[in-house]
Amino acid sequence: MVDRHLSPAGKALITIFISLFINGIALSQYKPPTFCEISPSWDKISVNIGPVPQGSAKIFFISNRPYTPEDEKGTLFPNDIANYRKVSYFIVTCNGKEWQMTFVPDFQSGMKEINDGRDMLLFIEGHGKTLPMTLNRAFQVQDRYNVALLVFDWPSQHSNFNKSLSRVRRCGDNFYNLMLQIRDYRYSAMEENQAFSILCHSLGNYFISNFVVCGDHQYLQDPFIDNIVMNASAIRTKEHGEVLSQVRIADRIYITSNRNDFVLRGAHLLTSGKMLGNLVIKPLATNAQYLNFTGVAGREHSYYFGYHPFEYENPAFYYFYHTAFHGKEVNLQDTNLFTPRETGDGFDVRDVKR
Repeated sequence: MVDRHLSPAGKALITIFISLFINGIALSQYKPPTFCEISPSWDKISVNIGPVPQGSAKIFFISNRPYTPEDEKGTLFPNDIANYRKVSYFIVTCNGKEWQMTFVPDFQSGMKEINDGRDMLLFIEGHGKTLPMTLNRAFQVQDRYNVALLVFDWPSQHSNFNKSLSRVRRCGDNFYNLMLQIRDYRYSAMEENQAFSILCHSLGNYFISNFVVCGDHQYLQDPFIDNIVMNASAIRTKEHGEVLSQVRIADRIYITSNRNDFVLRGAHLLTSGKMLGNLVIKPLATNAQYLNFTGVAGREHSYYFGYHPFEYENPAFYYFYHTAFHGKEVNLQDTNLFTPRETGDGFDVRDVKR
């Protein structure tokens, strides 16, 4: 809850934090965005009733929002949870001129559409996102890192951050079922040389910690994920180590932080708890590696899309995310890019230029 005794200036600052958090504003961009890199309005997204368009960038969406094709405003997937937590599967394509959604009957069908032999990445967005807001960000991840991408889309667009926390808990069963589907698919349909990793951004990381807290983790004790990247985690840092140490589904977990992250500082004020993506508090998770971007990422909350000049100027950014998203182990002993922190809580990303 927000402290009712805050000064007017303090309340105004929190309002700014909320606005940035909800709208995902990038305060600086490195290049003019293309059509597929801009969040479309619903009138720019059509439902395709034929086969999945070929020759376009394809992303597999798994959404537990309700499908409402008769909505007067044209909102196909509103900000709510579908009845009985029903999941919709569809392929989203962007050809540079239009977005299209093509429904597929099940998880296997969707995976067949995107599995072209590339490494695979599951992307879970954070707080404050409509489905269209997730589209362009997912496209940017796929385009920048050349992975086959699937997205777990959940209803997170709330002015009340705590309501989004509650939504994650209510969506926990959907997340667990998705993990079961990925596990089975990996064993039955992927090549040995293909990797499968997970990128959780901001509040999307709460799905990982809730996976432990609700007890689902105890049923999945063998690794079937190569890497989990817990990016800019909007989860409380206190006691995170004890919780995350129980995650067994991945070979490696990477946790990033930026003490100056402007958005997470707002989340701290709204929840009265320090965020893991801002500050790492010991004890650490025994199964994780920690990367501190404080000296190189400014006040940014997202620094893997390619929005900012420093993502291109400093080779550590692309090396880390590209390596982790492709399921490989990041060489944190490379002293050209990383240095061990004197506090013993991971590695600092060095301020180097190409």
